[in-house]
Amino acid sequence: MSSGTDWVARVNGTPISRFDLDNAMQGYAMQEYRQTLDQLDAERRQEAETFALEKLIARELIFQQALAEGFVADEAALAAELKKIVDNFPSVEEFEGTLKKAGLDLADYQRMLRQDVTVNQMSERKVANLPEPTDEEIESFYRANTDRLVRRGRVRASHLLVKIDDEGREKALQVAVDLKGKATSENFAELARRHSACPSAPGGGDLGYFRKGDMVRSFEDAAFSLPVGAISEPVETQFGFHLIHVIDREDDVPLTLEEAREQIVGFLRQQAGSECLKAWVENLRSKANIELA
Repeated sequence: MSSGTDWVARVNGTPISRFDLDNAMQGYAMQEYRQTLDQLDAERRQEAETFALEKLIARELIFQQALAEGFVADEAALAAELKKIVDNFPSVEEFEGTLKKAGLDLADYQRMLRQDVTVNQMSERKVANLPEPTDEEIESFYRANTDRLVRRGRVRASHLLVKIDDEGREKALQVAVDLKGKATSENFAELARRHSACPSAPGGGDLGYFRKGDMVRSFEDAAFSLPVGAISEPVETQFGFHLIHVIDREDDVPLTLEEAREQIVGFLRQQAGSECLKAWVENLRSKANIELA
């Protein structure tokens, strides 16, 4: 793609901006890898760009179809969605200040939000009348996926964080290595209280129980690979270097059919909806004029 233009694609003449693509890529990086876009390697960045652009093209196709059918999100839905977003900020002024830094005013943002809400509502309408999964489909899925249908195990761990400051990465790593040499199961909590830069330090670094997906990937990979009582080598994340002490572990527990039924129904509904929307968007795309920069 050319970098000499502020648009990356056109859908039936409507441009998709580089700004929108960068935002969508950032969202993908956080969702898939729990990293910022700048932290991704070249391969993952390309993956993020491909996925995000396809998503934006699909969104524009659905929005254009909604307009063609005379459907636009109502004011009540738009106001409710805007309120949820604004409520995440300390004040309306703080929210508007954030928009300004991004080069947007409130009217710009409302136009973008209206498109998002319209696309979501249009998609929901498209899948609203799909048939419910049958008992046979539910039981078949259960038999084929018993190894995946589990109450996920969890780990209880404490950690000691050494932040990377003005003295640099190597200095922080050396501090973490030195502390690792002193750490035992018996003294770990005290070391964390004295040396950790995490807010959990007063509690001995105790993070409580967590499951896979709750923590930064490199942190949880280390925590779930350690036996109870073990202390990790320094693990690097965007926060700095961590020493991780595993306090307890609970293994996965298989679910019965009845325990798993609601989860299976939800998955099958989502799968049917995704397939329906994919086929619909592919049909819209086959009739559209799409240009890439």
